[in-house]
Amino acid sequence: MSILTALSKLYERVVADQVYTAFVPKLSPNLSGYLSGHSCCTALLKTVEDWRLSLHEREAVATVAVDLSKAFDSVCHTLLLAKLKAYGFTEQALDLISCYLTGRRQRVKLDGHVSSDWRIVRTGVPQGSLLGPLLFNIYINDLNYEITNTSLRLYADDTTEYASDASPSVLEYVINSDLSILSSWFRQNYLEINSAKTQAMAIGPKLYHYDFLVDNKSVDTTETLKILGVTLDRKLNFMHHVKGQVKKAGAKATALRGIRKFIPIDVMGRLYKAFILPHLEYCGPLLLGVGNTQANKLEDTNYYILRSILGFGRQTPYEFLLKTVGISAGNFRP
Repeated sequence: MSILTALSKLYERVVADQVYTAFVPKLSPNLSGYLSGHSCCTALLKTVEDWRLSLHEREAVATVAVDLSKAFDSVCHTLLLAKLKAYGFTEQALDLISCYLTGRRQRVKLDGHVSSDWRIVRTGVPQGSLLGPLLFNIYINDLNYEITNTSLRLYADDTTEYASDASPSVLEYVINSDLSILSSWFRQNYLEINSAKTQAMAIGPKLYHYDFLVDNKSVDTTETLKILGVTLDRKLNFMHHVKGQVKKAGAKATALRGIRKFIPIDVMGRLYKAFILPHLEYCGPLLLGVGNTQANKLEDTNYYILRSILGFGRQTPYEFLLKTVGISAGNFRP
């Protein structure tokens, strides 16, 4: 994470706004990270709906979640500038971006007292900046022109490849072919795949043993796959995801219950919204169309947590509790 000055942030805002406006029409629709109107939820909705449509057509579906090692820190400045030039940047604009990227230094400080020596940053885009993620999107945009037989969903450094086919063996071949192209593109662009953390999953009935390869290494095929903070399972019923979110929310609620007597209700409501509600609401639209079981489980958990941290009894209406923390009745529905 880069520590940026206020002046740097103002400069980045001006440049980022202009670059964003110019590049949005040129960016692939497969990109979702750091773009207006896109989010983790929209990226996952598109992916999951593609899977459901293929399953409805009785096709085999499989996906590979590719993990990159230090992607933002590995961006080659020279190659990035060459890509910007190919997209139409003028020489003056390239000089501006070059000045922004080069000459940076970094060091590590421990406990506020001990510091390492300063080192020149020779690769990467500043993390925590406005311009860095946009430049990374531009850097990986042409990857989408290389992959033609499978689908890609790119969110920052998270790359998800998937495909479907009536024949599982053909599906395996198609995905492996594009995985080979994907791996080659990453190497040529100085990005490294972490094969140990790259995983695959077959969606739907498990009738075929897939063998997916990245750099001639077998990819682990799992029953669940965590993508963008959501645990997806091959049955697409989101049972594992809901279970995990309920557990996280319950742990936070336990901590709040311990200090309930010392915290006014209005403050407790703000703490609930900040630390508990995001777990129960995260990517809620994904649950649409999978029945009420998982959604009801989140509702029941939310009802119990609100009663326990606010100090109300079992007979307290759910709508009253929601109103107490400033949520209109009916608006909480993951």
